[in-house]
Amino acid sequence: MDFLGAGLANMAGLLIFALVAAGVAKIFSIATTLSEIKDLLTDMKRRSDPALPTSPFATTEAAESLLRMVSAELEHPVPSAVIEVEPKH
Repeated sequence: MDFLGAGLANMAGLLIFALVAAGVAKIFSIATTLSEIKDLLTDMKRRSDPALPTSPFATTEAAESLLRMVSAELEHPVPSAVIEVEPKH
């Protein structure tokens, strides 16, 4: 009976050691994931400069003038009625 008790104690010790090792590995995995998320959020914050306009054109007038210039270079210009843009409400 002493051998059986000693064997169970050794198995329990190994099981506890394995669980602690798995827990430590999981904590490192979570820490790595959180640091990657932090880096991504920092990069996103750097890239979203509020001074830059959200569209490639600062105003609709700039887009219309560019369209007119391109239309003037075409063999079949776009009619001005198509170029006019209704303002957003």
